[in-house]
Amino acid sequence: MPLNQTIVRSHDRTNMKTLQDRIALVTGATAYIGRAAALELARRGAHVVVNGRNAHSGHAVVDEIQSAGGRAEFEAADLTDREAVRAMVGRIVQRHGRLDVLVASGAGASSDSLAFKLFMEMEGADFETYIRSHWLSRAHAIQAAAAAMRAQRHGKIVAIGTDAGRVATVGESFIGGATGGMMQMCRVLARELGRDGIRINAVAMSYIWDAEPRWGGGSPALAGAHGQGMIDNLRKRMLFPVHCADIAQAAAFFAGPESDAITGQTLSVNGGLSTPG
Repeated sequence: MPLNQTIVRSHDRTNMKTLQDRIALVTGATAYIGRAAALELARRGAHVVVNGRNAHSGHAVVDEIQSAGGRAEFEAADLTDREAVRAMVGRIVQRHGRLDVLVASGAGASSDSLAFKLFMEMEGADFETYIRSHWLSRAHAIQAAAAAMRAQRHGKIVAIGTDAGRVATVGESFIGGATGGMMQMCRVLARELGRDGIRINAVAMSYIWDAEPRWGGGSPALAGAHGQGMIDNLRKRMLFPVHCADIAQAAAFFAGPESDAITGQTLSVNGGLSTPG
């Protein structure tokens, strides 16, 4: 096949409804990366369940999807509350009979999350906050979704994390440590859940150009204006800008049939900031 035809066919496929009629849950979908993922999955034909704690923002994303001709609904649940997440997934399965896709985002960069903090300046409560937001929030969603997917012996799970889980970064010992644990968990689960026809992969990112940082409580030596010093340094080191839509495209790839032969992998979408192996 001529190269130009191959390119055209590849481009056409990205515009096909590759997720037509799939039931997809996107956690933390009320803003930024989660919102972008919800919009992209809906564009590809999925019926998207938009999750978040803020009902007003969640319904705004649902309206945005429906205005574009897609299908969506809102489900409220705190991702750090295991029982609330399990109940949410139960309601989804009760309404739709199944759950096909999970994109586990959110919690890690919400307004009540800690930012860059030097290890020796942390309190014990800080450790728990990082672990809950960057790891346990994903674990709760993945466990609940996988329980539903096992019944149909098929499912796609995508966990969104940070490259701090792959690359040692000053000020992100527990952000990176918790995310690194989450990524290792996903690699193990790829083996465990694969027997049930479930694929699980991760997308890692660094600075996102169109996502306003919402953290507070970082170390003064690193933070400047709420982390602005570290953020400016990241921007300078990146070769290409990365936007929420770029992370969403990667998540949609892992959610769709194009990635059926891939599981247990982490894809860094970081604009060339680093090249982890």
